[in-house]
Formats: sequence, C-alpha cells, structure tokens
Amino acid sequence: MKKGILCFLMACTAALAEAQYIPAFRTDTVEVKDAGKEYWSEKNTFKHLEVSVTLGTTGVGIDVAAPICEYFQVRLGYDYMPPFKLKFDMPLAGNGEAARQYDENGNRKVTYFNQIEKYIYDNSGYEIDDHIQMEGKLTMNNLKLLFDIYPLAYNKHLHVTAGIYWGPSQFAKAVKGSGADVTLSYMQNYNSQYESASADDEIKKYGRLDLYPGDYDHDFVTNGTRHKKGEAYLLQPSDNGDVTIQAKSWSLKPYLGIGYTGRLIKSRDDWKVSAELGALIWGGTPEQVTNDGTDLSQKVTNIKGSMGTTVDAVKFLKVYPVLSVRFAKTLF
Repeated sequence: MKKGILCFLMACTAALAEAQYIPAFRTDTVEVKDAGKEYWSEKNTFKHLEVSVTLGTTGVGIDVAAPICEYFQVRLGYDYMPPFKLKFDMPLAGNGEAARQYDENGNRKVTYFNQIEKYIYDNSGYEIDDHIQMEGKLTMNNLKLLFDIYPLAYNKHLHVTAGIYWGPSQFAKAVKGSGADVTLSYMQNYNSQYESASADDEIKKYGRLDLYPGDYDHDFVTNGTRHKKGEAYLLQPSDNGDVTIQAKSWSLKPYLGIGYTGRLIKSRDDWKVSAELGALIWGGTPEQVTNDGTDLSQKVTNIKGSMGTTVDAVKFLKVYPVLSVRFAKTLF
C-alpha cells in the first residue's frame, strides 16, 4: 500500500513537468470562469475561493485557499492519516536475562526462560512464547495553516510554502497484538506464583518473567529507583493489562516546503495540480514512551530484532519529510 502511494506521488510529480501552468494569482484575464475579471486585484482580497484534496506523507487532506495579494495565498485545511499497521516483536526475559541467547557459534543457549517455559508447560500444558507481538500504527492528524508565497513575478510555477501544523502530540502508537493476551496472562500467573512461593520452592530458582525491550542507556534515577547503564530494562503490563509505546512530537509543528503548480486539465484554468516537497519541524528526536513512562529513544539501547529496527527508524526522523500532491478547483 505504501509503495503504491509513493509511486503515485512520483508519477504525479513527473506529470507536472509537462503541465501548462495557470497562476493562482492571475493579473491577466481568466478565460473560463471569470472572463473580463482579474483573479486578484486591489480591494478584492479573499473574494476568490479554491478547494482541494491532498495525498501525501501526512495523510489524506482537504483544504480551502484564497489569495491575499498577487504573491501570497493562504490555505486552511486538515490532514488525516489512514491507520497503516506495522508488526514487530517484543522479547521476554527470565530472571532479568534475555529469553533468546546464542553462543559464539550461533547455537541457542539454555537460559532461565527455558526453565520457566518448562515449568509453565509442566503445570499447565501451555508452551509460552519467548516474545509478544506488537502492532504499530500511525495516528497523525493535523489542522494546517499554510501560506503559499510566489516570489517571482515572471514565473508563478514555483512557490514556497510556510506555516504550521497543529494536532495531538502522539503521531504513532504500538499496542499488544494478536495472541499477546494469552502470553501475558500466563506471565502474570507465573509471577504471582513466584512472589507467593516460599524461599525453598523450586520456582524461586528460575526468577521472574518480564518483557525485555532492551538495556538502560545511562545511569539515572526515577521514582526513587536507581538504574545503571547496561542493566536490563524490564517491563510489565499496566494494571489493566496493556502494553503500549507512544511516539510523540511537538503538538505545534512549523512547516516549510517548496512546490510547483500547473493545469490539471489543459483547457481549464480552474482545475490545478501541485506537487510539494517539505519538512515538518517536530522537536528533534521523537519520544517513544512505554506504558511505564520510559522513553525508549532517550533511556534504552541495545533493542534487538524487528522492535529495534522500528525504534531506530523513529529516532532517525529528527524532522518529518513531507511529499504531497494537491488537486485544486477554483469555485469563484
């Protein structure tokens, strides 16, 4: 789905190279809708209105636009991101050690988790997984106030756009996926047995069972607890059984981009298409906060597997790239 959208955007951008441009702010006569009138002239600011739909990396959007003067246009709109999903695994740990470990020859080692796994199977007949599946999705939805600036009087093909996007600080969220509830239930039951067992009970040799996102990145103290660099970061579900990761940025995000506008239909001045490339400034490295309040971006390292790939990809996005195509119709 994502690849299809990207190909569509690239095709629209290429098509614009051959489009015959009709300026948004005309100083000549508009032939189709407003014969004998200028699109913009003194004292008729905001007397023309354009509506459009957009498709891009900020989602699917709608906006309305009106000229301020010959070189400026203001746009007000809203973008909605369809809920694309991405799946990744969060590992478990037994007695504070990763469930899945390998020796120097690539052979899997026997860990505390293997002993816990056998204990659970012997007592319940259930073979617990060494990970839970997480499902991530984009939740980016924003209002936008943008100003299109046409700096060249002799060439209204190009424009620079500046403005702001405003919406919830959370732009993505991961929650426990299909089948995770069963694993978490057995994990909770096992830990309850472990905590209530006597000191000489067999279960005390195996330790607790936890989720294991990674290791602490540095020494710090939180809620009176000291964490040391390299120590395993162990996670338990919230009181209602949820395991979540919220990716967050600034709520108010400045935007800057550059675009190109041309006719959508050769014989019609009132139908236009634009392509735009820009960036949302959303406050540096995004936060990735788990259900216990730990920021994976700032406090946790050595995150392995598909979860590590996902967390690193979000950390890489210091700004959010915007590529969009806009289809516009002048109403009057």
